[in-house]
Amino acid sequence: MKVLIFGILITVLFSIVSAFIVISKKDGYITSLKVAGDNQEFLNRSYIDANGSKTGFHAKRSTIIKNTNDHVEIAFTDNEVRYTMLNDTKGVYFSLKLDHKANYPDTQFSEIRLILRLKSNPFSWLQVEDDVGRYLPTAEQQKNCQVMGPKEACKVKTGEVIHKYDWSIDALKHDVHGFATKNGLGCWFVTPSMEWENGGAYNRDLACHQGENDSLQIMYMAGSHYGAGDEYPKRGENWSKVYGPYLIYLNKSGSPQASWRDAKAVAKVEKAKWPYSFVSQPGYVKQRGSVTGKLTIKNPLNNSAFRLEDAVVTLVQPESNRESIPNQQWRHYSFWTHSISGVSPNFSISNVIPGTYQLRAWSKGVVGEFILNKTITVTAGRTTNLGEIVFTEKRVGPIAWEIGIPDRTAKEFKHGDHFNQWGLPYKFPKEFPNGVNYYIGKYNYARDWNYCHISVPERSGKYQSIPWNIYFILRKKPTGTSVLRVSVAANSSTALSVSINGVKNSAEVANFKDDACVRRDGIRGFYRELEFKFGPNDFKIGENKITLHA
Repeated sequence: MKVLIFGILITVLFSIVSAFIVISKKDGYITSLKVAGDNQEFLNRSYIDANGSKTGFHAKRSTIIKNTNDHVEIAFTDNEVRYTMLNDTKGVYFSLKLDHKANYPDTQFSEIRLILRLKSNPFSWLQVEDDVGRYLPTAEQQKNCQVMGPKEACKVKTGEVIHKYDWSIDALKHDVHGFATKNGLGCWFVTPSMEWENGGAYNRDLACHQGENDSLQIMYMAGSHYGAGDEYPKRGENWSKVYGPYLIYLNKSGSPQASWRDAKAVAKVEKAKWPYSFVSQPGYVKQRGSVTGKLTIKNPLNNSAFRLEDAVVTLVQPESNRESIPNQQWRHYSFWTHSISGVSPNFSISNVIPGTYQLRAWSKGVVGEFILNKTITVTAGRTTNLGEIVFTEKRVGPIAWEIGIPDRTAKEFKHGDHFNQWGLPYKFPKEFPNGVNYYIGKYNYARDWNYCHISVPERSGKYQSIPWNIYFILRKKPTGTSVLRVSVAANSSTALSVSINGVKNSAEVANFKDDACVRRDGIRGFYRELEFKFGPNDFKIGENKITLHA
């Protein structure tokens, strides 16, 4: 391995490991990606920018940090970008450090991203999750496509509409996304940790899409497409953050599916190495602690513990005037563990940067997000054992009926299992010409309850709210207060009120935060729980109707 410097290019050449990278000395961008033994150029171009290309990274100087047979590392400074190549890894590690000194002016940005514009021919296979992968239309098929609504959606010559948001990712369990060729040349972002992502475990954002001759492979180190909001360090504030390192992994495995499986296996190896010992970038924290405990969520009616499924425990900052809701936090790092199951299961969050955190938890099958009533301090080199943490689900009485599954998504409803495709909301008027009229005990929510509640355009062009009705039979009236609990998985610019039997209308809830999830083809956004209370005389013997107005 050696570094050669000539002209405006820094060429990093691997002779041991099968990767060849060219980086521009002028601006710090990667200009060429190849694997040894194959002359196929991966890249059209790449760049690092903020705020949708309004601001770009431009290197003021470059420094060779290390140059040995095992380790090459180069830093480009404006803020600092580092590229690191190791002799046992096929690819290059990327990291970015942002600094805002106290004497800097107020700053605001909505996104920071690294974009690799790969050659769409031959890099036509896109994959972002195990069950989300496909060949994309050719450049010729995409040429002069018909712009649909929203404007990012494009109808190609085959009649298919492609929409870049159909390949967004959730940070919660994500570790790989990228492109491959038919013969298995692959370029993948491998992320051993997304602790630096704004919104942490709550985050959803873009990952890959295609535009004629370019296959766009994107790493949003900060992004706001699903409501995460802007980052805004203020004058007088000393703030810095290291995004990454993550691996740009290059492989060749015979087929796109084999290339994907290989990248997933590499992700597992990289996770085991985290935090990386080779990193020398200032601000990157290697000395860390861990948090362990036992998670119990109880049913208040009988004091029994629920059997948890796919539960999550995350460490975030407490909400304050300085820190927003966890979905929109950006100053600090956050940490989490997922896929916790069982009755009072143990959990462990490893590699936590020392500091003070708030613990939050949720579980499939249990309504609510639970917040520990005290902060947690994590110390380097130590395990903070919390013992058994006991939360109680909020419940006033036995459940009379339930539509769906408490899981913070709309996956179980109609279209929810294939939500990531353009145009599903437009099907609603034909599929539900009379709106949703759901009969408890007769209907199936996977077939009869749409995954999103939308307004429908009239002939005049104005959008009309369509009420959704829930019908149920009562043999006798309840004797006390009844509560309708509505769990909102995502929301786009709406309000919600409830009426019962066409008479009593609740106050309208309008203080939702727009997460853009519906118009950007998602089923998971800003989770919200609402309660609507009814007295005994609001009901009647026989058929009752509750109506949702959105």
